[in-house]
Parts: sequence; C-alpha cells; structure tokens
Amino acid sequence: MTEDFLHYIWRFQALKPGPWKGTQGEVFKVIHPGYPNFDSGPDFQEARISIDGQIWVGSVEIHISSKDWYQHKHQFDPAYNNVVLHVVYDSNVEVVNAQGNLIPELKLASLFDEQLYWRFEQKLNKSAKLACESSFPTSDRLHKQQMLDRCASLRLEERSTYIQKIYEELHGDWDGLVYRLVARALGLKVNSEPMEMLARVLPFSLWQKYLDRPQQRMALFLGMSGILPSKGDAEVTKWAQEFQYLAHKHQLQAMDGSMWKYARMRPVSFPDRRIAQLASIAPEILKWFRLIRNGKWSEINWPSLDSYWTYHYRLNKVSARKLSAKWSEDRINILKINALIPVLFFYARKVGNYNLQEKALALLEEIPPEDNSISRSYEQLGLTIGSAYDSQACITWYEYYCRPKKCLTCTLGNELLNT
Repeated sequence: MTEDFLHYIWRFQALKPGPWKGTQGEVFKVIHPGYPNFDSGPDFQEARISIDGQIWVGSVEIHISSKDWYQHKHQFDPAYNNVVLHVVYDSNVEVVNAQGNLIPELKLASLFDEQLYWRFEQKLNKSAKLACESSFPTSDRLHKQQMLDRCASLRLEERSTYIQKIYEELHGDWDGLVYRLVARALGLKVNSEPMEMLARVLPFSLWQKYLDRPQQRMALFLGMSGILPSKGDAEVTKWAQEFQYLAHKHQLQAMDGSMWKYARMRPVSFPDRRIAQLASIAPEILKWFRLIRNGKWSEINWPSLDSYWTYHYRLNKVSARKLSAKWSEDRINILKINALIPVLFFYARKVGNYNLQEKALALLEEIPPEDNSISRSYEQLGLTIGSAYDSQACITWYEYYCRPKKCLTCTLGNELLNT
C-alpha cells in the first residue's frame, strides 16, 4: 500500500458508503474531503467532517500507519494543530498534536476495494518509461494542459528554492546571483558544478577590477579554472604569465583542472570555450539584472569571443576549421531558460509581484522548445511541444511524476486507474 493511493481514494472518495466508525468509536461522515495541499503541511485543507453529528472544518493528514505521525514528528509541529482527522490504512497507536489533543482517526482498511490497488500496482510494474503510454494519446487534452501548467510553475518554484540559498550566501547581491547562475548554466549538465565553483572562487568583486582589461580578465578565468597550461602557443603563454602575476598579487588558488569533463561532448561545448565565454560576457552580466527586471531583454549585449577562439576548441589545440566566435541563438536561449528567467521569477516571488511571475512563465513560451529525450517521449505519445514552456514542463512532469510512478498525483492518473 502507498500513501499516494490512499490520497487518491480519499480525494475522490472511492470508499464504501459512509458513515464510518473511527478507532475510538466516533461516527464519521465526510461533507467535503478537502483540497489537496502540494506544499508543506497537512495533506488536505479546508475539509468538512461530521464527527458524532458535529461538523468540524480543518485539515486531514493521511498515513499508511498511525505511527508515521510520530516518525514525521507532526506532534511537535504547530502546523498540524488544525488537523481534524487522521486517515490511516493501519491503526496501531493514538496520535496527539503539539497541544496534546487527541486527534480522531479513521482506518481505511476494509473501506475500499483493495483489488483496485493491486490492479494499479500491476500496471505500474509492467510499464515502460511512462506508465500511461497506452492511455496517454486518448487522455483529455485539458488534463494534459493542466499538467504542463502545473509542472512549468513547479520547475521555476523548485529553482527558486535553490536560488534562495545562493541569494542568502551572497547576502542579497543580485548581480552576483545572476553571475553565479549564468556560470552554472554555461556548463550545461556535465560541467555545471565546476562552472559554478569557478564563479565562487572568482567572485565578480575580483574580476570587476579588470573590466577594461580583457587580456587580464581572460587570464583570471582560465587560470582559476585550473585548465590553463604554464606554456604553449603565444596567446596561452601570455595568459599563463598574466595569471602567474595576478595569482601572486591577489593570493589566488586555482581549481583542480581534473574536475572538468570532455568525454562524449561536442567540441563547441568544451570547458575551455565555455570559460572563455564567461570571461567575455562578465562585464555585461553586471547590467543584466537591471535589464531583465525592467523588461529590456533586447538591450542585453552578447559580446563575441576574441580571435583566438575562432580556431580553437581547446587551449593549444588548433581546429581544422574556422569556428564562430558569436553567440548562437541556442546558446542564448539556454542561458535565458536556465539562468535569467529563473532569476526573474525568483525576484518576482521575492517582491510579491504576481504579474511579473506570470511574465517570467510567458517568456518561456516565446523560446523554441528544447530537444531532449524526455520531451521526445511525450511528443511520441501525441503531446504538442511548442515552446520551452512545454519542454521545461515535460522535464518536471517526468522527474516528479512519471519516473517515481506518482501517477495518482497526476491529472491523468484517474484515467490510468480506470483503464
């Protein structure tokens, strides 16, 4: 038995007709089961329950076992003081809230058709990537859109949780926050951690001193990354000499260059070029928060790499063909999706500007969809992926619902259960 299944049967009241008797002999009748709570706190809110003829309005908490109440430490959490009913599959201990009050409890075992659960479990165990592959194409289009909307918002909300930690670490420095997130986004999934580490060990308060000295700035970024050789071609030798001087001047300790990954990557995404791109746009990043906050996206400048990188994927290794030093539209969109729009959404939440939150979500709809294995899985089942809003939502849909088989918390789960 799973809590998700108990949530489902409680939410849709897929139970034998009441009234029912509680573990203490009370008589329960459900007037309204409450509304699902997807944030912290009790599972259902604003429930209306008749207990021995008296109507109680409050929250409902659901567990497999009564003991889970204590394992989750709800007895110490004032947020659970308004729970009017504890719904469990197996009742084995009385539960009290933080005020010491005994909470009425309803045992669900024998109150529903357990064959429904086992049939559902069999479907999940037999399923491939998506449990609802057979029913997805014919599922209600509105339900699919509801999941896309829910997951698009959830993705930005989850990122806001991560961004909040960086924001606190930087003591509310918005420019530093943008810099950190842009660096991480430039590393893509493979090198996101070392790119963010580079932004930590090389804060903008240091490289800001070299805004008008691109040679020294590039030397700082390449040197601190740990990938800059001590000698090589003429340009590399210059950067190495500059970094040696700057490292002594500022008492700098470079990263371990072995943490950067190159395997199974397109050369255009090699760390050398990504670090160089970060160095080239560093002065512009100081303007970006003000621009995106004020909706002036068209004023963002994307400076090209210097001539060295038109023939180099990696330091000291000449490319057989000429490379573009300009920012591609795809690369710009990646930074917007993974750094700039999340910062805008976080800022909007921080200041309580709901219109700006909606604007951040709408900006995703203006960006072409990403092409990845997850969005392709949904497309193959007939879902239209028209923008980054959809492709980003699909990633969260898969990671939060489909992969962990949390089908009963998905709007399509009801159809799966009854097919």
